[in-house]
Amino acid sequence: MTALIPWRTRQMEATGNGGPLSAPRDFPLLMRRMQSEFDELFARFARSWPLPADDLGPGWSWGLEVDDKGDRLVLRAEAPGFEADDFDLRISGDRLVLRASHQTKSKEKGVESREEFECYESVSLPSGIDKDKIDAKYHNGVLTVTIPKTKEARGKKIAVKNA
Repeated sequence: MTALIPWRTRQMEATGNGGPLSAPRDFPLLMRRMQSEFDELFARFARSWPLPADDLGPGWSWGLEVDDKGDRLVLRAEAPGFEADDFDLRISGDRLVLRASHQTKSKEKGVESREEFECYESVSLPSGIDKDKIDAKYHNGVLTVTIPKTKEARGKKIAVKNA
């Protein structure tokens, strides 16, 4: 481990915690620390690894973009391979829940096969949105959700004057 994340090891050895020959009672703590370090290392590695969406299988995450247009929020989610009827969008409290699922069945040489694609994402919504006027459209693999803001949430522009 020392070669993978040297700054943590030096810090632990300097404080006397978690040296290479820790007591057996520290074993669960050391395992959690090691798991945490591996998770962090894998996350750093995975962020820089480009994968096509097809290779991610079920549960791949959407490419989400949220754009604040002043009077509305526009959320765009990349979800290729679906149809408009495959989506289930819901407001739950202060969250927008995006869910899509699609199944394909095929029979080739007497063998049936079935593929299932699912996407799920939950997005926090700011206060001051008009939940009754949310609009969603799906076109060319992109889901666009337009979320209007209430008059109070749009804010008021404050003029800045020369002193």
